[in-house]
Amino acid sequence: MQGFLPGINDDRQTYVCRDCDGEGMLLRFDSEDERVKYAAERRGDPSAPPKPRPSGEAIPILPIDAVPLLEVRGVDAIPIYRPKVVDVAWTDGTLRRGGYRVDVDTYWSIVGGPRYNAERVFVLDLGGINHANPSFDAVRLVAKHATVFLDLGVRRSEDVMDGFMVDVESVVVGTKNLDSLEQFAEIHELSEGVVPCIDLAGGVVWSARSREDRDLRDVAARLRQIGFASLAMMDLRRLGTFAGPDPRLLKAFAEIGGDLLLGGGIREEDVAALRQAGLRHALVDPFTPVIRELLPSKEAPTTVEALPKGSSTKDVRGTPAPG
Repeated sequence: MQGFLPGINDDRQTYVCRDCDGEGMLLRFDSEDERVKYAAERRGDPSAPPKPRPSGEAIPILPIDAVPLLEVRGVDAIPIYRPKVVDVAWTDGTLRRGGYRVDVDTYWSIVGGPRYNAERVFVLDLGGINHANPSFDAVRLVAKHATVFLDLGVRRSEDVMDGFMVDVESVVVGTKNLDSLEQFAEIHELSEGVVPCIDLAGGVVWSARSREDRDLRDVAARLRQIGFASLAMMDLRRLGTFAGPDPRLLKAFAEIGGDLLLGGGIREEDVAALRQAGLRHALVDPFTPVIRELLPSKEAPTTVEALPKGSSTKDVRGTPAPG
C-alpha cells in the first residue's frame, strides 16, 4: 500500500472487470448492448461481429506533452520532464492532458507497425500549443518514420519555420492560437506547405484577444480565398471521446468541399463511411479501443498514480495560451 513516499502512491485508482475480474483501464460504452458486444469480441465469440480494421485513410492523432517524473497533488514534485503520448480533452477553453500516458517510441511502434500500419500522423504538441514550448525531440523521433502533420501552436510566422526544421511534411496552424485571418495570409505568403486548422467548439475558436468571425463556413471561404488548397477541421469538444463525427460538421464539409482533414471523436470504424462521403483524411482519436488493444500489456496506458483520487493534473510550467 505505501511506497517510498508514504501517502502519495497508495491510491492506485484501478478498475476491475465484472466479467473476467481482470484489472485495467476504464472503458466507456454508449449502451449496455455495446458493452455486451465488446465483451463477446474479447471472449472470441464466433457470433460476434468482426472488429473494425484500421484503414489506410486513418491518421492517428498523437497528443505529445512533457510529463514530470512525479506529480504530487497537481504539482511537479520532480521538475524533470519526459515527452509522452497522452490523452487529451478540451477543458475550460484549453487542450489539457489527461491521466493516461505512453512512451512516444512505444506508441509509434504500434500505430506505425504492421498491425495498424499508419503512414501519417497528426501531432498535437501540447507544450507548444499551451506554453509556446514544443517537444521538438519527440517530434523528430516520429518524423523519422512517418509523414507528420504538426500543430505546434503557431502564434506568428516565425513559428512555422521552426516546425519545418524538424522535417515534418506540413505545419498545421490552428485558429485557437491566432488573432485574425490576416495572420493566415502572412503565413501563406511565407510557405505553401502550411495546413490551416479551423478549431471548433460550438463556433470557430480564436485566441482570447480575437474579434474575428466565428462562423465555420465564412472562415473556410476566407481561407480558400487566401489560397490554401487543404484545410483541417478539429472538433475540440469531441476530441478524445470516440463519439464519432458530428453530423453537422459532415453537412458543412459537403458545402465547403475540397481537400479536408477532419478530427474529433473519430474512430477506425467511422473512416470507411467518411471516405464514401468524400472525406479523404480522417484524424482518429488517440487511444481508441483498437489502439489500446494493440498496445502490449506492460506498456498499456498508465494513470498518474501519485495523484489522489478526484484530483486533476495541473501543469504549472506556465499559463495556458488564451482560447
